[in-house]
Amino acid sequence: MFSEKDLAAKNSDETRGEIETALGHLFQNPSLLLNALTRRSFWHENRETCSEHNERLEFLGDAVLGLVIADILYREFPGDEEGELQKKRASLVNRAALARLMRQLRISNFIRMGRGDDLSGCRNRDSILADTLEALVAAVYLDGGFSDAKRLIERHFYPLIERCSTRDGMDDYKSILQEKAQAVIGITPTYEVVDQWGEEHCKIFSVAVYLGDKIAGVGTGKNKKEAAQNAASEALKTLE
Repeated sequence: MFSEKDLAAKNSDETRGEIETALGHLFQNPSLLLNALTRRSFWHENRETCSEHNERLEFLGDAVLGLVIADILYREFPGDEEGELQKKRASLVNRAALARLMRQLRISNFIRMGRGDDLSGCRNRDSILADTLEALVAAVYLDGGFSDAKRLIERHFYPLIERCSTRDGMDDYKSILQEKAQAVIGITPTYEVVDQWGEEHCKIFSVAVYLGDKIAGVGTGKNKKEAAQNAASEALKTLE
């Protein structure tokens, strides 16, 4: 756990520097970074030393993130109608996608949360990771203005946006499940075709995904790949 002093002191830049390197932004006001990483549960347990938590920043960051992503998609996909743009945006800013990006940034260990939440595994929960990322976007916006926030979002989301040009890129639940399962419970998912039916030219497949020896989800589809993606989507709900 770290404190405001850790983030602000000139001779103690290692912690802040690690976070700033991951984000790609140098904070002029370190308290904004600290607030973005502070959950309400930590604030509740440390009111004598902690003045703010990150829920207001989450609200602002959600709006900034949504605007920048919408602007990028509007420019990158000029041939898409409104419905397709909405689908792409939803695939980029949903809870699972934001949590996945937070895990890639490897800064979840710096989130300040109450002892009970930490012990119960909240540090790996999608909702908390996603909310914290939104708060960090807001912190960058307040610290450096819209241009810095946009630069941050473009840096981390463009690789994901490029995948939106394919259907698989928008719905790659298998990759998301593998990363989350390995991070949360240390298990790599396995898949098995458990049933198939119908005529040869229009078969339906049923695929189960296992976490260890337990079935975590079952999905159906017109081919094994689609069925596996649907199974992974179901399994993600069990890890929330």
